[in-house]
Amino acid sequence: MTKKKLFLIHNHKNFSGAARSLGETVISLRKKMEFVIICPQGSSSKFFKSLNVNVIEIKFVPRFNHFESGYYRGLRWLMLIREVIVFIYFFFFLISLKLRYNKVNRFHLNELELIILAPLIKFFFDASITSHLRSPLEVKKGKKRYKFLKFLSKSYLKYIMSIDADCYKTSPLKKITKIVYNGINPKNIITKRNKRENITFGFIGNFIKRKGIYETLKVFQKINTQKKVKLICVGKTSNSNFVLNLFGYELNFEKFLKKNNFNKEKNIKILPMTFDLKKFYSNIDVILFPGYMNAVGRPVIEASFLKKPSIIALNKYNRDTAMKNNCLIFKPGDLKSFEKQILYFIDNKHKIKSLGISAFKNAKNKFDIVKNSKKFFRLI
Repeated sequence: MTKKKLFLIHNHKNFSGAARSLGETVISLRKKMEFVIICPQGSSSKFFKSLNVNVIEIKFVPRFNHFESGYYRGLRWLMLIREVIVFIYFFFFLISLKLRYNKVNRFHLNELELIILAPLIKFFFDASITSHLRSPLEVKKGKKRYKFLKFLSKSYLKYIMSIDADCYKTSPLKKITKIVYNGINPKNIITKRNKRENITFGFIGNFIKRKGIYETLKVFQKINTQKKVKLICVGKTSNSNFVLNLFGYELNFEKFLKKNNFNKEKNIKILPMTFDLKKFYSNIDVILFPGYMNAVGRPVIEASFLKKPSIIALNKYNRDTAMKNNCLIFKPGDLKSFEKQILYFIDNKHKIKSLGISAFKNAKNKFDIVKNSKKFFRLI
């Protein structure tokens, strides 16, 4: 039996939950499908190579950002200059891909912001195109841009795979949108609880503003003057986006740590990014997802499988990934509310166990990698 061949395009060079989720799908389906992953060179491509699949590393991938947390406004419009240049670069890359493979039947975009590539792909290949939708789109502002996404979806996409109900609500074309939850293989994150005296909170992700790392550190620095509590942060410390750095949309993480004397904070550990998260999860009790995306990230789901509850930056509870009985939430950017939820767990330790068990039951039902990868396979 001939395997289906799928070309996957990933959007970011820095390793993230989206890359890990794609990797889990690849591992689950490798007996049924042959994968070729196109990815900017960086920690993401390094991760994909570790899966022993064919990875084509490139310098850039063009994107069209219309997410709640990053849509074009103010100086962010200057980012389009980058996208136009990279769009031209990707045109020539597809010429080389056409010469190398000639016929490609299937492409999958690992995030809807890559939909800007769809016309180019269709120009060179008679292929079906599907896409993930991993973050909520902005639906109130930039309505012409939203209509543009709807046009592209209608013209070029076979299906959109939304990772949860919140993302589904913002899909530009719901009639081709299906919910396909992220999948978890529990064997990859099985942990043993290490003994510890104090409650330990965990943060994992790139150390950039939209992930909420700066706010997290400030809140814990304040809490540590009153309570005995630990924080472990695992992530990448650098950001090389020249435009964001130039106009102050990004901070220098190392300078921030030095300026605020975090080297003196004995209860706050900052560790480099790793692909093996077993040790990280073994040492924490509660996972934090405090960013500005108004979304539920993969760390929340992974922690749920380990019976660990979460504190999520989310406007409101939802019906599938962040329900009242398995996590606490606060409005993105509301530091007082964030601090209040952290203190709630510190002062009510029994709630960590009860919410963790509830989160596990929900995760076991929704995030089974075998079931969800089968649905992915059917839609490709």
